[in-house]
Amino acid sequence: MRYELFYLVGVSNESNLEKIKQEVDEIVASCGGIFEEKITEEKRRMAYKIKKDTHGIYVAKRFSLEDTTNVPEIISKLNLYPGILRFIISDASELPELKTKEERIEQEEKRSAMETMRKEKKEVEKLEKNPPKLKKDEEVAPTNANKEDIDKKLEEILNI
Repeated sequence: MRYELFYLVGVSNESNLEKIKQEVDEIVASCGGIFEEKITEEKRRMAYKIKKDTHGIYVAKRFSLEDTTNVPEIISKLNLYPGILRFIISDASELPELKTKEERIEQEEKRSAMETMRKEKKEVEKLEKNPPKLKKDEEVAPTNANKEDIDKKLEEILNI
């Protein structure tokens, strides 16, 4: 069965972060857990102070465990481990794909670019249906943005 281990290390322990991550990995591995490669690690401000720390490093990793009866053993060992402030183990089958901070930022940028392109496309379509009325002396300025250009840009962004 796949699980996700999400834990918090206080900023006061940031210098020992690599050691803490290694020891947490060893705790899970000693109970039969096999970690996946992807890891999410992010330094953030906490909602409330824990043991004099106002900021923490959040770490999320997924692992598989064949013998699910070992989960309480992992929990008890992590409860006794002083390097982490808080942790939670969840069933990963119910969670979305684990993404790094960079992947989340990239996905949000793509979503934002798509939304901008959709708005531009709607504006072009609106202008094509109802072109602005010109006075006799005005000339129509050529537009660079048309539907084909917008469609091409959307395809480039989405890698279709």
